[in-house]
Amino acid sequence: MNIGILALGISLILGYIGKVPARDIIRGFNSSLFIMLAGVSMLFGIAEHNGTLKLIVKKMIRIAGKRAYLMPVMMYIVMYFITFLGAGTIAGFALSALFGIPLAKELDSDPFMMTTMGQLGSIGGGISPWAPTGIIGLELAKNAGITGNLSTTMLINTFLATAFAGLVSYIFLKGYKLKATNIEKENLKFDNKQKITLLAIFIMVVGVAGFSMNIGFLSFLISVILILMKIGTEKESLNSIPWNTLILIAGMGVLMNLVVVLGGIKVLADGLSLLMTPRTSGAILAFTSGVMSLFSSTSGVVMPTMIPTIPIIQESLNLQTVIPASLLLSAVINGSSPSGLSPLSTGGAFVMASYSEIYELKEDEFAKKFKKLFMLSMINMIAVVVFILLGGFSLTIYR
Repeated sequence: MNIGILALGISLILGYIGKVPARDIIRGFNSSLFIMLAGVSMLFGIAEHNGTLKLIVKKMIRIAGKRAYLMPVMMYIVMYFITFLGAGTIAGFALSALFGIPLAKELDSDPFMMTTMGQLGSIGGGISPWAPTGIIGLELAKNAGITGNLSTTMLINTFLATAFAGLVSYIFLKGYKLKATNIEKENLKFDNKQKITLLAIFIMVVGVAGFSMNIGFLSFLISVILILMKIGTEKESLNSIPWNTLILIAGMGVLMNLVVVLGGIKVLADGLSLLMTPRTSGAILAFTSGVMSLFSSTSGVVMPTMIPTIPIIQESLNLQTVIPASLLLSAVINGSSPSGLSPLSTGGAFVMASYSEIYELKEDEFAKKFKKLFMLSMINMIAVVVFILLGGFSLTIYR
């Protein structure tokens, strides 16, 4: 049985026990994420079926040559600069998943390595002051009364944290063992349909990065145009949408949102706050934010919830002269962001959707990969917490 359907049933029971009206339970359905996943999957399904994605991947492998072990690092760097320039983490997450999965398949490597490195790069660059997440973070900090050279602090700390988490993932997933694939003699020229598909993907990226258009709706529009131009077929593109994955993610999202409404996360946060000391405050704040982000949006839920608590925590623990607010701000952002790679959050949802399509996963295989990605998101979160405990953010303290 699809776990998402089961989660919806459990949500009804919990809602009845907790006296939460059905209309409030339904609000946990992330329609924005659903549209994004469906639209992007449809567009890149066309690119997959007409061979565009595979050709792009092979060109990337040819460029890497015998240094295939550097491909994950290249994914991090490329996605860092794409999001740094303003594309935003969501666009970076989508591109990382939709290029990383076929790239990993071609190299016969762990798909999660490519996507994780690309998405960590997206997080690192996406905190720039002109990218959506960076803008949200700075605005929330300003409203909370947090001052200082915040944009510089956030940018440097996020780069350090994601690079450290990336190193941990690279070693854990054995990226250093990647071997080159011999494709030197293959003809890697794009045909006319593939060139038009490339242009379509470029238009999608420009629309999202340059004009802040919704990536899901824009992908649907471009897909319709490609189908009308006979670049792809309606049947193939609709079959490319991993409906089982979307139902699972939507159902679990409803259940986890209900847990938040019933105060489950608040109980955890309150318990952890009792353990805070000047030395552990940043790490515990990062861990709390990370746990919340495993089941919800970083910029939409966690940051608006946790950033306003920073001055309160400083005052209650008398940290004003010991731990600067900029460090705690970085802890919230960097603790929550890697957890966004969870399959129940935006980044991981893109990965599972792409994985299901490229590898044609059966239900039992999907469940195993779902658990593995969830565990990997926790490993990245814990890596950031350890980095903070080791004093990683002390390199860039601006009071």
